[in-house]
Amino acid sequence: MKADEKQYEEDARRLRQYATFANFSDAELQRLARAAHRTSTSAPLPLIHEQTPSDSCYILLSGEVGVYVGRDRIAVLGPGEVIGESALHRGKLRSATVTTIGPAEVLRIERDDLARLLDDIPALREIIDASVARHVPVDLPPKPKPERTKLGASVRTELVERFEQAADSAGVDVATALEDAITQWIERNGTA
Repeated sequence: MKADEKQYEEDARRLRQYATFANFSDAELQRLARAAHRTSTSAPLPLIHEQTPSDSCYILLSGEVGVYVGRDRIAVLGPGEVIGESALHRGKLRSATVTTIGPAEVLRIERDDLARLLDDIPALREIIDASVARHVPVDLPPKPKPERTKLGASVRTELVERFEQAADSAGVDVATALEDAITQWIERNGTA
């Protein structure tokens, strides 16, 4: 038996362990394993990047993955989970970043392979449809605004130098003088 064939059989056997794949026949699990590309990692590995086009989905064979929106971790998923299928199915940009947490093994299924598998394996279509229904995009509460913000404005050098000299003459630091100047400008112009 070839090494690849042995690996496909092993991957299909491992998929059989998860409730997600309980309705699959042995032949369907073999077909799924043959269509996938297996990856193992001993360290964190980004699988999906937020706001990028979706080109594949993953099945987690072992380990865990963290799901992040921005820097906020919103979920941890474990073995047997199908990951990244929602954006792939909808044809939208990824709504989260997914990274393995330590050692993990994953099966990656490319978009075209998934499309063929969905046509040929009704149980896979059921899993994907149920998963897509569960994975409603997450709206996180707005992050608190920092007390201070840097201005990204270009100002004539001469004006900045005059402002710094005036602040220095008044015995205040530039940040305090700038804050006072902005506050006075807002009050003068009636903007709240």
